[in-house]
Amino acid sequence: MATHMTNSTTNHKSIKMKQYIFIIFLFIFYSCNSQNVSPQKKVYDKLFEKVSNKGKWGKKDKRGTVNYIDKSKILNALKLPKKGITVSLSFNITQDSTEINHSDFDEFTKYNHQASSVEFKGYDWASDNYSISYHGFTVSHMDGLAHLAQDGKLYNGYDASKITPQGFEELGVEAFSDGIISKGVLIDIPLLYGKEYLDAGTKVTKTDILKFEEKYNVKIEKGDVVLVRTGRWSEKSIKGDSDYSKVSAGVDYKIASLLDERQVSVLGSDGTNDAQPSGIPEEGSPVHKLTLVSMGMPLLDNLNLERISKEAKKQNKWEFFISVQPLRFKGGTGSPVNAIALF
Repeated sequence: MATHMTNSTTNHKSIKMKQYIFIIFLFIFYSCNSQNVSPQKKVYDKLFEKVSNKGKWGKKDKRGTVNYIDKSKILNALKLPKKGITVSLSFNITQDSTEINHSDFDEFTKYNHQASSVEFKGYDWASDNYSISYHGFTVSHMDGLAHLAQDGKLYNGYDASKITPQGFEELGVEAFSDGIISKGVLIDIPLLYGKEYLDAGTKVTKTDILKFEEKYNVKIEKGDVVLVRTGRWSEKSIKGDSDYSKVSAGVDYKIASLLDERQVSVLGSDGTNDAQPSGIPEEGSPVHKLTLVSMGMPLLDNLNLERISKEAKKQNKWEFFISVQPLRFKGGTGSPVNAIALF
């Protein structure tokens, strides 16, 4: 009996010692890893959790922040136009759209437009066929909520692995098939600072946006579609094309807190929204992750904000009715769009 108790005690101490050593190992391991994480990444990670809308509109929600747009928001937006002036916020899609795209998506499907005429039952018809990879740095498009994942999860915890050659089984862009109709707000940062465009790499901050609101008497409110102009296309017309995937103006990732506070529905820009470099060594496109994955906020990339900049200045009005209509591709990760502003 004494021998049995001694062995039992010895074994118990041995197990305790192994557990103790394992705990010390984990502590050292995570301490070392923590030291390798940049301060910016730590701030980003906290922000990612803070602005998360997972479960806010239910476990099966697929519309994210577009839920902020209710019937009263749409009806109020319809009251904004006074002049009957429409402005497209998009560009023509041409061969050039992908030739200067600087995007890895180009290898998937480059732009192709084939038109033909055909005689049928005595009539001369014309038809065409389009194919294009619209994601990237040139084509005006909407990023749907299936466009990006973190750790294998899309917005609201949907499984990113559930993708087929025909698209995602869940969370496709068809969730917005009724369109996104709301009040649009133009935040024209080059105008604020008396410039034609922001220097490449410039990050638009929360302070910049608040200054613009105060100076031009406009307010970002619940359900608004917020468009941030950097002057990218003015820069291109003056300096020529450059690789915007490497250095470009955009919004600072920390504005996610403002977007969350104001309950913005959609964020858009004349670039890809993310500034490059991003400012976080571990994250190439933090604005995309914060909005699409954590908040469930669709993005509008590569918009033409030059015409609306001129019209808004002419009208002295930076809010307007906006309509965004993505194509109804079931399971799509996004869609080319021709967004329309109405003054």
